[in-house]
Amino acid sequence: MKNNNGESKLEKTAREGAFGSKEIKKGEKNRFLGEFEERVIAYLTEDQIKEKALYPEVKGALKNDEAYKLIIRGDIAKNHISKYIEWARKEGVRFNRKNSPEFRGDVALAVVGKDAVSQQFGRIPEREEKLQKKGVSDKIIKNAGSLLCSDCWKELMDKAPEEKINYKKAGIFDKITGTSCIGCQKK
Repeated sequence: MKNNNGESKLEKTAREGAFGSKEIKKGEKNRFLGEFEERVIAYLTEDQIKEKALYPEVKGALKNDEAYKLIIRGDIAKNHISKYIEWARKEGVRFNRKNSPEFRGDVALAVVGKDAVSQQFGRIPEREEKLQKKGVSDKIIKNAGSLLCSDCWKELMDKAPEEKINYKKAGIFDKITGTSCIGCQKK
């Protein structure tokens, strides 16, 4: 007895034994770390995940009621992903690292649902571009992790308060020791 492809049950069993069973939307799954695109709430590219700054949008996606799992490509260094893993744990979202020579594209981190999700944000916009549109000065944008004086901190909080995770506000001790604000240095 032959199936729709003209192969017998024995031929099908032999093919599946040698090459595995046919996979639905294999190309799509290889692009999204083994997941169907319809399950992806949001994702970061390899370049984005390797930036010094974190993407607060990932934290928001992990808080989504449909968030089920955080998937990280296996070849990404731990120092780039530890904070994202911490956020997933805090939100009670599972996480795992996946590696496959068949993965294609530059998706390095994805927040996914168990099934198709009702709201997809897709690729999270580049941080620098997003902050420039909000009017944050380039000195502040390019120096994530830096210390900011009260004025620069106020600029950041007025224009992009979600970014406070990427900076430190200068205190009295910093002023006494002469530590300067990166945002105020020659613009």
